[in-house]
Amino acid sequence: MTAQEFVPYLSVTDAKEAVAFYSRVFETPPTLLLNMPDGRVMHCEFRVGGARFFLSEELPEHGGTPSPASLGATSVAIHLSVDDCDAMVAKMTTNGAQILMDPIDMFWGERFARVRDPFGHEWGITTHLFDMTPAEIQTSAAKMFEETPE
Repeated sequence: MTAQEFVPYLSVTDAKEAVAFYSRVFETPPTLLLNMPDGRVMHCEFRVGGARFFLSEELPEHGGTPSPASLGATSVAIHLSVDDCDAMVAKMTTNGAQILMDPIDMFWGERFARVRDPFGHEWGITTHLFDMTPAEIQTSAAKMFEETPE
């Protein structure tokens, strides 16, 4: 079997605010927003460029996935490629995200930063700088480790 698409599904404790945050950051409204009878977000879909992601309240009474707020951590980071890493990091932090790692040019040919959104999800934000072969990346990584003390 071949996968057609991987779609991250984010669980949050304040989905209405998350919908507003992601709408501002990605400058697009959700393509689908379904609410529970009590008004909580049951399912929300965003399309950003050619990618999609979903989100909802954690809904523990329905066996929903725990949110980072409930877990006190997250075990998955979302890797987001954009035209301007620095601009996206600035937009996310202006809207309440926390910088975990400032943007920097990395050994694998991308500008890269890490942020945690207001709902506890971690994002790796990248901008492609130049193409490298796997062998060039290996060589560049080895050089970085030689130059960086443990």
